[in-house]
Amino acid sequence: MTMSGHGEEETWFEVQLSVPWVVAGTTGVQDVINIAVSEVGKRVNQTSARYSEIVVQDVACPSCGYEYEATLSTTDFALVVLTVLAQFEASSAEESSRIAKRELGVRMKDIPLTVLGVRRATPEPE
Repeated sequence: MTMSGHGEEETWFEVQLSVPWVVAGTTGVQDVINIAVSEVGKRVNQTSARYSEIVVQDVACPSCGYEYEATLSTTDFALVVLTVLAQFEASSAEESSRIAKRELGVRMKDIPLTVLGVRRATPEPE
């Protein structure tokens, strides 16, 4: 592990964010999902995150409980709700949330980023 100038070890936090992504001009739901994950992935890879994962959120039917991917598709547009898990170095969980929203926010203009949770990340294998 890297040591900072203050004698403390670096601390990494995993930030979980909800990211709604609009895709235009596609016909199939799987194409919409693939495009959304790819576009968001490109932006996450431009940040200082040491690790990231992107998954489509699931929603449950209120009457039967069946879970399905959070995707709404119309004739020309689709909305996919993604969960982004990304690990950032920070001094606290609150700071890691701010870093995640700042770094992703500049790469995703006008996209509301909602922090779903933060936890201390496990050490990276050596």
